[in-house]
Amino acid sequence: METKYTGRQVAILTDVHGLLEPLEAILEDIRRRGITEVFSLGDNIGEGPNPAEVVNLLEENGVISIAGNAEEYVRLGLAPFPYVYGDKKARSLWTLGKLGEQERGIIELYPHFIELTLGGQNIGLCHFANDVRWDFGSHSTWTYQGGFDFSRTGRRLDPNAFQQFMVTNTKESQEEMDEILERHSMEDPRIRGVLDARRDPLFGGKTMDFFDAIIQGHVHWKLYDPNDGEKRPSFYSIRAAGMAYREDRTDTASYVILREKANHKGFDLEEILVTFDREKMVATILNLTNPGDPIRKFACITPEETAKLR
Repeated sequence: METKYTGRQVAILTDVHGLLEPLEAILEDIRRRGITEVFSLGDNIGEGPNPAEVVNLLEENGVISIAGNAEEYVRLGLAPFPYVYGDKKARSLWTLGKLGEQERGIIELYPHFIELTLGGQNIGLCHFANDVRWDFGSHSTWTYQGGFDFSRTGRRLDPNAFQQFMVTNTKESQEEMDEILERHSMEDPRIRGVLDARRDPLFGGKTMDFFDAIIQGHVHWKLYDPNDGEKRPSFYSIRAAGMAYREDRTDTASYVILREKANHKGFDLEEILVTFDREKMVATILNLTNPGDPIRKFACITPEETAKLR
């Protein structure tokens, strides 16, 4: 008789960005599978139409959320983030205005990372393996994406793309933080991210060589960069929960399941796609007054959909 392994399963989603309908479909699928250990890698809010509803729904369902850069705008204010200006600043202020005291209180408690041990593997969960509170210059999501060919389903072009993550919590990163602090007074709101990272460092100050795998969001694209025998972690950037993806149907939301292997040595990672009420989501987005509104691009809203729903 065939035996079914019923070991530990962990569900992980990321970058919901205020899109309620994809999140509802993901959580329903997770419930149907009986998975009770669920994590969000951050950016639950930002850009999308329902930030408060998303924060509360995750909390009500017992999802453990990590702070992404969008949550850091709540915790630290906008001053530490020089890339937040113009329309992006207006959109961020719009999102902040949609959050009440309850949602802000929930976000304030989000940790910056979570460590798991699954199948004997040390796994680090984070929004991005370079600290989004301050390390967003040369070590940004854009520089990492530059090492991949998106026309070929995320095939790695630069074999050293992962190297930017290996800097985290090293002497080099500490020196970069020192240089930032030397240029500003301790009362300057622009250094809040550096000071916060000093008080509560990403991964508790551990360097990347501690981990067997890092699972992160922030990139929005599905980019899997296994170590292939190299002495470094495998890096898994998982797809944003509700964002449309080139080869996939635009009405699918995405999350992943980690399953401990039957011999308790290692884990398997499977992407799960679930359909959701896209028409309702699109109608909500089209009625937004959010300045600039790039969420339309992220959701791949077509001119035909716009004409139909207006």
